Amino acid sequence: MKFFDEDNRVVDSVEPGRAYVTSDFLKRNHLSVGDQLTIQHNSVNVTLTIAGRLKDAMFGSTFMGNVRILMSAEDFAGFQEDEVIRQYYRGQICYIDTDNPKALSSQMGDVEGIAFDGPASMIRMCYVMDMVIAGVLIVVSICLILVSFVVLKFTITFTLQEEFREIGVMKAIGIKNRRIRSIYLIKYLALAIVGAGIGLAGSIPFANMLLKSVSENMVLGSDNTVWLNVISVCVVVLVIVGYAYRCTGKLKKYAPMDAIRSGQTGERFRKKSIYRLGRSHLKPSGYMAVNDVLSSPKRYLTIVLAFSICAMLVFILVNTTETMKSDRLAYTFGKVSDAYYTDVNASMKNMHGEGHAVMEQKLDELEDILAENGMPAKASVEAWYKYKVSFGDVEYKITCMQGIRTRITDYVYSKGTVPRNAHEIAITEQIADKIGAGIGDTVQITIGDVTDSYMITAYFQSMNQMGEVIRIHEEVPTDLRDCSGLMSFQFDFTDHPSQREIDRRVEEMKRIFDSDTVFNAAEYSVDCIGVVGMMESVGFLLLGITLLVVILVSILMERSFISDEKNEIAILKAVGFRDACIIGWHVKRMLLVSLVAVAIAVALAVPMTKLCVTPIFGMMGLKHLQYEINPWKVCLIYPGIILGATVITTYLTARYTKKINPSDTASIE
Repeated sequence: MKFFDEDNRVVDSVEPGRAYVTSDFLKRNHLSVGDQLTIQHNSVNVTLTIAGRLKDAMFGSTFMGNVRILMSAEDFAGFQEDEVIRQYYRGQICYIDTDNPKALSSQMGDVEGIAFDGPASMIRMCYVMDMVIAGVLIVVSICLILVSFVVLKFTITFTLQEEFREIGVMKAIGIKNRRIRSIYLIKYLALAIVGAGIGLAGSIPFANMLLKSVSENMVLGSDNTVWLNVISVCVVVLVIVGYAYRCTGKLKKYAPMDAIRSGQTGERFRKKSIYRLGRSHLKPSGYMAVNDVLSSPKRYLTIVLAFSICAMLVFILVNTTETMKSDRLAYTFGKVSDAYYTDVNASMKNMHGEGHAVMEQKLDELEDILAENGMPAKASVEAWYKYKVSFGDVEYKITCMQGIRTRITDYVYSKGTVPRNAHEIAITEQIADKIGAGIGDTVQITIGDVTDSYMITAYFQSMNQMGEVIRIHEEVPTDLRDCSGLMSFQFDFTDHPSQREIDRRVEEMKRIFDSDTVFNAAEYSVDCIGVVGMMESVGFLLLGITLLVVILVSILMERSFISDEKNEIAILKAVGFRDACIIGWHVKRMLLVSLVAVAIAVALAVPMTKLCVTPIFGMMGLKHLQYEINPWKVCLIYPGIILGATVITTYLTARYTKKINPSDTASIE
């Protein structure tokens, strides 16, 4: 096993008095490199200087929920010498290579004291949210490449329209299409080489910045980055030249006389649209905008596709982030309560104490503290046990969850009947697939020295242990000294306060317990998932990229429209249309197209979110999910930002029409 620092260098030694910890640990505890970290456990007290951030494959993911501190053997020796630590808290991790991991997992059912076991694929899956964020950047990059080709097509088309006079003259004096075409290909080849060179120079620091933003816990990158970039640059240049060759194919259709007429013959053999002027109640600028879009919808299809794809990606991230920030996922981590309090020290002490009596005393103490401060509440906690579960010829050590001071009816179930007694259990669909059992089947569970039969009566969803958990009845005789883990302390206020009052009490509890790890249901979900902040950052990055695409496409399309419609604009001015009306025509036309694009993106946002994101949550144990949709953001704020950028950009670009004069109707200059 290798450990890496934040610069992806292997950490092969640690000096005495220093330690490496994960980025998530630093964020949770508001620490930074160079701070002093005091570790107090039983009789041992060690103060270490944080030497750097640690990338730890086993426990480095936010979703794993554990922390491993890498220290020197000299500093660790003190913990080994403590009798209590050596008896209750010392453990080891075994890395096993096998060609039959399923059979190995089944055989480990007879091994005592296993807190966790799973295949390497499960460890990798714990990084799923980090990988999703990295994947989003890849998707954004692909979208930018596609949009860049759209921009390239606009640029070439605009150039040909601007230089129709020169093209016509060259054809009139006998220059062949191939020669004319080669002039443009050489120009775009030179531009591609210069642009690709600039991109190559800027790609390395920019790529490193992106990798650092999404890989605080993972080692991402390549040992052959420079060569890959060089090869990519060559491919980009070839693709651009090939695409430019295709786009300049319309030169063949230009005759000298057509070129003189700006590529128009003056003939039209079809109706413009079904929207007639006599039926319109709009002002001239509004009518012309609607009529243009209805007359030539293919002309605006590229804008609709570019805008809707980028906007839809933004909306998908917004829906996902809003769901993570809400309390919709709280039930997947246990019982939904008003407040949660994470106290690792108290949990560790009670896990190997004198059993349930000590935990009951701790819960009474927490209730008394809250009651004294005017917050009457019932306290509870959920314990995890690792028990051998057998069905037919297979047996596994599976995490069984049991609430202390909770009832099994307090939890949410997706299918079946709630367990009614100590010999009925609920399982996740992941466990059903793993052991081959379903509702109505009976499994054997060994608790201590007793093996008993338990009937499966319901399915439930859980993101704990990637969904591989079982829920047992509160009356099942367990021993807290066999506990493999405890969730946060949970509080249900008995005076039924409003959500605003709950939020106020959460802040008050932070002061009472002198801890930042007190949450309401939504905050608890955010804390358990751990990547919401990063998802929001990626969402803002994607919004910025979308606005950049909107601005570029709007500028290029509007300049192309102005060039193509120069004669029409001149005629409008000749018959008395003001500049404001002509600018309004162009702005309203682009606004109408953008509205169509945004409407398509909003309509597809929810189904595309389910299609793209639900399978990711399914990997983490949540196969059926109702998303939290924020209509203000999805239907108003973000579309408003995109439409606003479109209108402003189009307006500023359309002001160029002021330079067109009525006399240009008779000019070919």
